[in-house]
Amino acid sequence: MFQIDYCEYNRTNVDYDRIYRPGGSGDYLLLLLKTPMKCHLKGKLEISGENACLLYAPQECQDYQAVQKFRNSYVHFSTDLPFADEYGIPTSILLYPENFMELDEYIRLIQQEYLTRPPFFQERCRLLMEELFLLLSRGLARKGERVDQEASELKEEFQRLRLTMLSSCEEDWSVERLCRESSLSKSQFFAYYKRFFENSPKAELLQARMEKAKTLLSNEALQVQQAARQCGFTNMQHFSRYFKAWYHCSPREYKERLRKTGIDGISSLL
Repeated sequence: MFQIDYCEYNRTNVDYDRIYRPGGSGDYLLLLLKTPMKCHLKGKLEISGENACLLYAPQECQDYQAVQKFRNSYVHFSTDLPFADEYGIPTSILLYPENFMELDEYIRLIQQEYLTRPPFFQERCRLLMEELFLLLSRGLARKGERVDQEASELKEEFQRLRLTMLSSCEEDWSVERLCRESSLSKSQFFAYYKRFFENSPKAELLQARMEKAKTLLSNEALQVQQAARQCGFTNMQHFSRYFKAWYHCSPREYKERLRKTGIDGISSLL
């Protein structure tokens, strides 16, 4: 069951106010942070955004300070429930539930019961707390599902773009073009590409061009310069340098060896 030890709804403190309880408060503390806060969590400083949620276990250090304005809602409570297992809500981690305003309304109702103490207020507070944490768990789960779905949809878009790039490796795939095609900033694009494919677009594009160059050079009707252009190189020096780094011989040497050994001996050349 839940027991309310103290709570406040939409509390405003002085600007830059700090709360510091190094040994915790001896009970659970649920915070709804409505303004950005500097939070020291598990040895690290994190700055929350607006509408963040933070749960402290009884003996966990509570150390948070307003970046400027200080406004929050909170409830100190005790419980004999196996709390982490019951609701799956981690402590000392900033959370951003999608139903923040609903949660805040529950704290308003809990404060009202706690202060006015009508008949059966303890029972009502217990029920409100149960509903509050059910809502919090659901809000976090739904947000997680939405993030997973968005990531899945984004990965499909990246896979299509990646296939287009690698199958048309002779085209100019500048950073600006990749960002424009994906509608993302440079930092976002490269972070997602690395996350999805564990490689960079530059490395994969170079590999596709080198593999294509090797095939094109087996065509005796093509000059080296023509092969270079057809796999996306306008600078012959760059083409020769990359080719030699990959295959340990220049494009001309490779082409000459092909003439001498024939196409059946190609695998022995590389």
